[in-house]
Amino acid sequence: MNKTVSRKFFGISILILLVLVSLYLFLHSSFFNIEKITITGLKVVSEDEVLRLSGLSRGQNIFEINDEFVSKAIELHPVIKKAVLVRHFPRQIEVEVQERKIWALVPYHDVLLCIDEDSICIDKLQKYSLIDYPLITMDDLPPRVNLGQAVEPEGVKMIKVIYDALSIKSRKAISDFHYINKSKEIVFYTQKGTEVNFGNLERLEEKTKFVEQVFEIEAELDEKGTDVLEYVDLRFKGQPVLKTRNVQE
Repeated sequence: MNKTVSRKFFGISILILLVLVSLYLFLHSSFFNIEKITITGLKVVSEDEVLRLSGLSRGQNIFEINDEFVSKAIELHPVIKKAVLVRHFPRQIEVEVQERKIWALVPYHDVLLCIDEDSICIDKLQKYSLIDYPLITMDDLPPRVNLGQAVEPEGVKMIKVIYDALSIKSRKAISDFHYINKSKEIVFYTQKGTEVNFGNLERLEEKTKFVEQVFEIEAELDEKGTDVLEYVDLRFKGQPVLKTRNVQE
């Protein structure tokens, strides 16, 4: 390599280095310091809570923020399911928050645990309207349940699958669901007091069709006024086992 080529290569190398250094200094300059932080998707949690958890503040460099760290920090809040950071260059950060929503209520000592569809406890209340949410009981619950803790996720998942498979009319006709922890089976009770042993999720479609018939049978017996439906067992193949009781007994 002759001297002319060497000098040219050296000159280009110096130029590239200067460009890279200049670019680095520019990206880390005050030009990219955050001036505005926007938080969207909030209904329950306050903006102050999200900001406190995130550690974000005005004046930080927009490139120096660790997206994963900030998202995980915000998601520590029991009501927040997901947090995503979006950069709006040059000086704005948006935090898109997805809050957890109450899906069901679980009686626990003297309170009701408000859980979402992932069984995460997001609140504890003394009173709550039972009209809009499934009520779930269990044979065994943890000795202590903290906000953000999953409450028997396997059982809640099973009940959610059954609930989604039922018609809206059938859902309203059910008083409460019960999870048997030991056998991992579901029992539910109708508004008229009939106990329905649903079992596990095997033959789901077949069982849910039988459930629809249960309410028809209840209505027919009501009309006759002599017997009431007391128990239905859907755990086994074939026709379900039904037990009635005379209203005079």
